[in-house]
Amino acid sequence: MNKPFKITKLKNNIVVEFFDHTNRYYGDFHRVKISVVATIPFSMEAIPADLRQLAATYAGSVSYEKDIEQMGVATEKVASVSDSLIDNFISTVGSYLEKENFVAGLLRKEMSAKTSVPEDRY
Repeated sequence: MNKPFKITKLKNNIVVEFFDHTNRYYGDFHRVKISVVATIPFSMEAIPADLRQLAATYAGSVSYEKDIEQMGVATEKVASVSDSLIDNFISTVGSYLEKENFVAGLLRKEMSAKTSVPEDRY
């Protein structure tokens, strides 16, 4: 992955990095696409007992990744749309990332995905 074009630090030392993957797709129209990677530190003491074995594999932090994008953006609007997408992400998702139980929820979701058995398709 390339270098982030913006880095923001939220409460509780959460680092959010933004990577630009914007491309022109037709004439003067662009797809503004930004990959967001948030690194969320945690302490083992704050993790529920049933998740500690899984949490131990993460060395004190988990990552949350999401792509945000908008299609049909004219060249002169690319920078302002990028800023708007980032601001909207921080104002909506940022507060969830800062919640104390977010890491436990993310680990629980991953544990559930690992233990679910896909159905046979015969």
